[in-house]
Amino acid sequence: MLDKNKKYIGYCPNEGDFTPGKLVEGLLEHHVCGIEVTATTYDLVCENCGALLSSHEVERENEIIVYDSYKKIVGLLTSIEIKNIRNKRKWSQRQLAKFLDIGEKDITRYENGAIQTRSIDNMIRLVDDDVTFERMCVCLNKNV
Repeated sequence: MLDKNKKYIGYCPNEGDFTPGKLVEGLLEHHVCGIEVTATTYDLVCENCGALLSSHEVERENEIIVYDSYKKIVGLLTSIEIKNIRNKRKWSQRQLAKFLDIGEKDITRYENGAIQTRSIDNMIRLVDDDVTFERMCVCLNKNV
């Protein structure tokens, strides 16, 4: 998540070098899986000349913001919600993946903005519910 108080560095085309920038809020309209999503994203602007800076970190965070906005629209868990469910169980990404019988990289991708399927989303939700989780452990013969 972007921190408005943190100093970010980006490439300034006017200065031909990497320079400090400040975050500026804006609305971005984007189509995700055929659905129009409007999200509050950020531009990084050069503190010296006001040009738009190129920053992989800011662009990546904006991508997560847009995809999480899509997930909210269609009723899927957001990246942060998935991470919170995993942390609630005090599990690593590997442990959650093993419990769900999916790849560890999948959990990493979902926590970094990738869009999970509805079935994976439902399984993660079941892990969040204490009663259901206990029943899953018994039914699946999983020791956690």
